[in-house]
Amino acid sequence: MPAIFTILLVIGLVFGLLGSCIAYLITFNEYKRRDIRGKSASREATEVAIFAFVFFVVLSVALGYIFSRLSL
Repeated sequence: MPAIFTILLVIGLVFGLLGSCIAYLITFNEYKRRDIRGKSASREATEVAIFAFVFFVVLSVALGYIFSRLSL
């Protein structure tokens, strides 16, 4: 595994974790503040947090793959 791929994967995991935590807090706060009926604030916030984490990790893996191919 090329070094650039590993570095970008670690960066993606770190920023994915940070991004998902922030996304959870923002979404949970908005659902609680607006008092949306019929939807669980923690469930919706968890779904958004998972999506944000997956987005950052997939983006970093894709960039790692592209950069490792460019350096060949």
